Amino acid sequence: MIRKIFLSVLSSVMLLATLPGHAAHQQVDSIPSRVLILGNSITWHGAKASVGWTGNWGMAASSPEKDYVHLLEARVKRNHPNTSFKTGNIAATFERQFWKYKVSDFKGFSDFNADLIILVIGENISDALAVKHGLDNQLEKFIRELSAEKNVKVCLVGSFWPNQHIDQIMKTAAERNNWRYVDLQGLYKERNKNTAIQQYVDKGVGMHPSDLGMEGIAERIWNGIQDFFRNQE
Repeated sequence: MIRKIFLSVLSSVMLLATLPGHAAHQQVDSIPSRVLILGNSITWHGAKASVGWTGNWGMAASSPEKDYVHLLEARVKRNHPNTSFKTGNIAATFERQFWKYKVSDFKGFSDFNADLIILVIGENISDALAVKHGLDNQLEKFIRELSAEKNVKVCLVGSFWPNQHIDQIMKTAAERNNWRYVDLQGLYKERNKNTAIQQYVDKGVGMHPSDLGMEGIAERIWNGIQDFFRNQE
């Protein structure tokens, strides 16, 4: 009798392992192999001579290797060299119009089929618009579309520039959806060290993270997601 019960339980466990829900759980618990990072000019900005910016990477970093995206990618690839990354500036297409964005603008990102999505926004969102248009709900909708409804890992990153209300909305959305949230507050307080105000005449560019500021951002994000890249066994 005991043997029959044992065999019945074993069969049920084996059947469960083949169900779609279980497969999705296995996927989300696996080490990410495709990382999508979306943000604003801190993430990437093309050259703009009118403000003295000649780079083609995270604004105000002295070279591509010094921006937070490349620093974070380097950290991941130390132990997982085959990890793929895709990055984009969505300030105009989502951040500044998160309540009326066009899904078609993000097809290239959703087609990337990321298993980890890192969203680094907030600096270009006003409190009034965040409340009026339900930023938290729009974030959830946006992530569903980017992930094509798949169960993926998600990390929301707060503002480099002080914006505590927006940060709280993002943090609440992260907690509600079992996503990670990374707080960047405090970095901007040390402006002489963590911003490029002494390197650029244009104040808009100078407000962006210096090489040290970019290191601080990369370090905080890495601390928030590094366990994703450890073996789950």
